[in-house]
Amino acid sequence: MKILVISSNLIGDNILSTGVIKYLSSNNPNAKFTFVTGPSARTLFKNFHSLERIIPITKKKYNLHWLQILISCFGQKWDIIIDFRSSLISYFLNCKKKYIFKKNTITNHIQQLSEYFGFDCSELEIETNQEEDEIVEKNISKSIDYFVIFPGGNWKPKIWNIENYNSLLIKISSTNDNIKFILVGSKEEEDKYYSKLTKNIDNKKIINLFGESLTQTSAYMKKSKLLIGNDSGLTHLASASKLRSIVLFGPTNDKVYGPFDNNSFIIRTNQSYDDFKKITIDKTKSYMDSISVEKVYDILKRRGYCA
Repeated sequence: MKILVISSNLIGDNILSTGVIKYLSSNNPNAKFTFVTGPSARTLFKNFHSLERIIPITKKKYNLHWLQILISCFGQKWDIIIDFRSSLISYFLNCKKKYIFKKNTITNHIQQLSEYFGFDCSELEIETNQEEDEIVEKNISKSIDYFVIFPGGNWKPKIWNIENYNSLLIKISSTNDNIKFILVGSKEEEDKYYSKLTKNIDNKKIINLFGESLTQTSAYMKKSKLLIGNDSGLTHLASASKLRSIVLFGPTNDKVYGPFDNNSFIIRTNQSYDDFKKITIDKTKSYMDSISVEKVYDILKRRGYCA
């Protein structure tokens, strides 16, 4: 059986689709999967046990990337095509069955997938390899609780001030000797945030994963206690790594993109998502200031993560 998955360019949406992929793979153990996805998300599937091919697609002018997708997938008889981009391309390809998923802005993304496909899509999974897992085992201690910290994001309005993250980490460190921090994100985010994020924090309490691959990051997440971060693909990676999270939301939709599991927690700004929809967002500034360091730390204490 051959299954074609036409995925989003977004890392987060790709991760959220893995519950569908896992279900189909488990129920069709001989199936081989081909993924069409953006270049930043392609590494998510590199360890997938049923992988046949990854077709990386970069968005082009005049929508010519669709022609590239068609050419790359044409001439093959597909048993199943799953299109998470809500396109019409499956109508031009030879397939026995097709799913064209179109998301909405009302219910959680995982719930939408489960209702559309007719099976439970909540079992997200990113597979890691032996080398990645061994690296983690060499660099962590079972006696330490690791907090994964993601201070970045692809949109300034939803990014909590880096000084707030630094104050939170100092507050955690001052009363919790058994906690260390794993810092995650891109190399560009390292250049932008690292020095301010780690100011006045003992370097021995830091594991710097900025710039690491998504699968290596997932391997660390699987051995960690908690993630604290802005709404992003990295918070979805935490969900797929079975890592509980505290996710900060402002001008993005927590009803759709908040963690689906009951053990994670959402902290919103004083403004609801509907409030933000009524204004013109200035893309050059953050709208997260109403979330205080004290509020985040209080959640950590009430949930038993900190003293």
